[in-house]
Amino acid sequence: MKVIKTLLVSTLALVSLAACKTVPSYSSDYTQADHKIQGINLTDQQALDIGTRFVAAFNTLGTPAFVKQASNLYADQLFINDTLSQFSQKKDLVQHFQGMNNRVSNVSVKLISATHHQDSAYIHWQMAYDFKMFGRTKTMDSYGISEIKINPANQIIFQQDFWDPANGLYRSLPLVGGAYGWILPFKKSL
Repeated sequence: MKVIKTLLVSTLALVSLAACKTVPSYSSDYTQADHKIQGINLTDQQALDIGTRFVAAFNTLGTPAFVKQASNLYADQLFINDTLSQFSQKKDLVQHFQGMNNRVSNVSVKLISATHHQDSAYIHWQMAYDFKMFGRTKTMDSYGISEIKINPANQIIFQQDFWDPANGLYRSLPLVGGAYGWILPFKKSL
C-alpha cells in the first residue's frame, strides 16, 4: 500500500509540475485586468447594491430564470476569473452558466458583507448547492469573496472570485477527494 501511495503522489506531483509549465498563472492576467479595467468609484450603498443583485441572481442558479438573470449582471466585454475558469466575453460566460445550470440544484447564496475600495466592491458570500456529477449528487458548501467592478450601466466588467476549491469542490470529487486527503493529510475536514 505504501508503494502505491508513493507512486500515486509521485505521479500527481509530476503531472502538476508539467501543468505548471504549460498553464499560465492567473496572477498576471488579474494584475493586467485590474490595472486596465476601471469601474465607477463606489459608495457603501452601491457596494451593497452590487452584492444584493449578485446574490439574488445566483440564488436562481439551477432554475430556468438563472441564465437570463445572471447574464443581465454582465457587460459584453469583461474580465472574470472564478478560480476554475476565466472569461473575457459575455457570450462565453453565458455558455458556461448554461452548463452550470444543468448540474446544480437546491442553491442557497447568502450575502455576508459588502464593502468597497475606490472602484472595487468586495462581496463576501456563502454558497451551498447540490452538484450532479458522474450520476451522483453531492452537496457542496463554500465561502468566498468576489471583487467586482461595474460600468456606469451597473454591469459587471471585472470579477475576480477568491474561494477555496479544495474544500468547496475537490474534496467532494470521486477519486480526487481521496487522493487529496492522502496528499494533504494535515488539511482537516470537519
